[in-house]
Amino acid sequence: MNRRDALKRTSLLLGGAASMPLLASWLSGCRAEPGWQPATLTAEQNDLAAALAEAILPETDTPGARAAEVNRFIDVLVTEVLPPRTRQAMLDGLDDVDARAREAYGDAFAALAAEQQAAILDALVADARAAAPAGRTFDLLSAPNGPDVPPPFFELFKAATLLGYYTSEIGATQELRYVAVPGRYDADVPFPSETVDRTWAA
Repeated sequence: MNRRDALKRTSLLLGGAASMPLLASWLSGCRAEPGWQPATLTAEQNDLAAALAEAILPETDTPGARAAEVNRFIDVLVTEVLPPRTRQAMLDGLDDVDARAREAYGDAFAALAAEQQAAILDALVADARAAAPAGRTFDLLSAPNGPDVPPPFFELFKAATLLGYYTSEIGATQELRYVAVPGRYDADVPFPSETVDRTWAA
């Protein structure tokens, strides 16, 4: 499945997850800075977040999650946005992914071959499906359902990855079709056949 299909299938997941002013404030904190260091993630967790996000949204004919610096977005989420239990679920989940990688292959997830990373992703997806009630739509910014029920890690991380990527400059202008707002009203917008499969950025 390519990223365009993933976006279409997860539009309900991301719909209404955050207001545009809130997204703008997150994105302003994710701009490239010389010597940037994560505020909450450890160096190992940051490397893992970059590798895991890239495994979910790899580079194809457009840049992937690593180029969009989704790991920085995730660090902002963990530091400033997620409620405490959800934040801890994210941090614990990242540590668990590396633990699985070391147990199965003897190395950190970020150092594994693509096939080995894919095998771990498959296990994470299976765990998330088993933990989530059928038909439930996960809201990235909502607290877990109940005091002792954290969100499935992969569901949480995937939602953060998609939100971070498709609201980044790369995701909005290279993966999606983008027209700056505000702009003039044009009732007749050309829709070239070569971009017919691209979704419009908000």
